[in-house]
Amino acid sequence: MDEVIWVEILSRHGEVLARHRCIGPEVRLGRGYSNDVVLDDPQVAVQHLRIARDERGMLVAESLVGAEGLFAGAERAAFERVFLDGDRPIRIGQTHLRIRDAHFVLPADRPFASSAPLWPLALGLGAALLGVTMLSLWLSETTEAKLYRYLLQLLLIAVYVSGWTAAWATVSRIFTGRAHFERNLIIALVGLLVYSLYGELVAIGSYALSSSALTSFQYIGMWLILALVCFFHLREMSPTRLELKGSVVTAVMCIAIAMQTLSRTEISVYTGQQDVVRRLMPPALRLSPLRSESGFFADVEQLKSQLDHAREEEPPAPPAADEQSED
Repeated sequence: MDEVIWVEILSRHGEVLARHRCIGPEVRLGRGYSNDVVLDDPQVAVQHLRIARDERGMLVAESLVGAEGLFAGAERAAFERVFLDGDRPIRIGQTHLRIRDAHFVLPADRPFASSAPLWPLALGLGAALLGVTMLSLWLSETTEAKLYRYLLQLLLIAVYVSGWTAAWATVSRIFTGRAHFERNLIIALVGLLVYSLYGELVAIGSYALSSSALTSFQYIGMWLILALVCFFHLREMSPTRLELKGSVVTAVMCIAIAMQTLSRTEISVYTGQQDVVRRLMPPALRLSPLRSESGFFADVEQLKSQLDHAREEEPPAPPAADEQSED
């Protein structure tokens, strides 16, 4: 009985794109039509690769174009001959391959588990997000409530979530062939919910502690949440190269934080604008002790004396006429 060798063409992420059943003691691959497996890859030679068994019966891939035409696994070094174990992929040109014989032992079958629909989870997250948003808007009301404000907030949330999800689903469809719309929607909803809760906690903490530091550096946490959301979207697209993806997302986040920090510093220096708590909250939330009336007026008097002292100082003398002419 003739030997059977299976040639699998893989994607960059290791997914099987095609399988070729080859019968005979050896298999040849290349762009030429005389090969057993014809590859449509401009970087593959007409006669590029030969697969056969050695004296011990092991499958061996042999480059027919020299030592620079065959790569194994994730290694960048080229080989002239590679021993094949059925799991280690090889690459010729831009084509990724995996070679197995008919006796390759496959892993045990996975038990069937019906995947639960994700829409109930998405609806629950959406309801929680709307609840947090409406509650925050209601607590910030200082006048008579107006319906259009709530409807506008609902519309903005729907536009943000749908646009963000559609963008990531489109990118996933382009690079992986699958949109994963439901999972990307859940990631977007979770990210926006965490973003909203974080903003509320910062606002409450700033008011309770009478501290502007939380408000001043709130943007750092916002960028961190955005970076995590982007990382989970990238992981959903493909679980490979997570370290590289995490490094890229972290680098972009650090650059964004540095740029915003520089911008806020320059604005503070030139305008003297400070971050303040802009929302009125119940006095029961305040944890920091109230300042006494005497302490407040003592600070006013100290500031007044500093201003009076500054007024009494003589202004710098104007430059002499000869110095102005020289300039």
